[in-house]
Amino acid sequence: MNEKLKASVLQYFDRLREYGLHGEGDSVSVRAEGGMLFVDNSREVKFIKTGEGSGEAKLHEGIYAKTDAAAVVHAHPDYVNAVSKAGVTIPAVIDDMAQIVGPTCRTVTGAEAAAKELKKRNSCLMKGDGAVTTGRTLNEAFTCMMVLQKAAICFVSASVLGGNVIINGFEARLMRFVYKKKYSKINTENNLEREGK
Repeated sequence: MNEKLKASVLQYFDRLREYGLHGEGDSVSVRAEGGMLFVDNSREVKFIKTGEGSGEAKLHEGIYAKTDAAAVVHAHPDYVNAVSKAGVTIPAVIDDMAQIVGPTCRTVTGAEAAAKELKKRNSCLMKGDGAVTTGRTLNEAFTCMMVLQKAAICFVSASVLGGNVIINGFEARLMRFVYKKKYSKINTENNLEREGK
């Protein structure tokens, strides 16, 4: 087993707490040959073979089976969790969200719906269970969660104060396209090297 990659999975899991993005039932995983490296609140990084996941690991396994994601973060930051409990969609209320998360982040119910939603985008809210973000690297999946929490804070705060200014759908998709094609490629290459892949 790649010890550097194993250490990276635990490091990103610990960053959830460090950045205030943690809650009950958090987990982080990365795709590995023949399965995945998975960590949850036990803080024990386990190699789980394809088809042998259970509980939370089964959610990650389903996402890997239906997407090209290389990393998955399931976390419960306070504002993200509040929006997931409300069951609403977060529109692109800040530029960072439009670029990194996408034009919206929808709420879905169940692991099957999450895997289907994550085929088209790299984040979704789980009804009453935080959010799941994916990426080509652990850093990309983690950054997506961090930006999603920031967007949820803006969305909830502005709703209380009288309403949000939402980025036009076309502009949000254009921002996302430019980010994915230009800026994130450099980050991905650098992060893959750092994470031990």
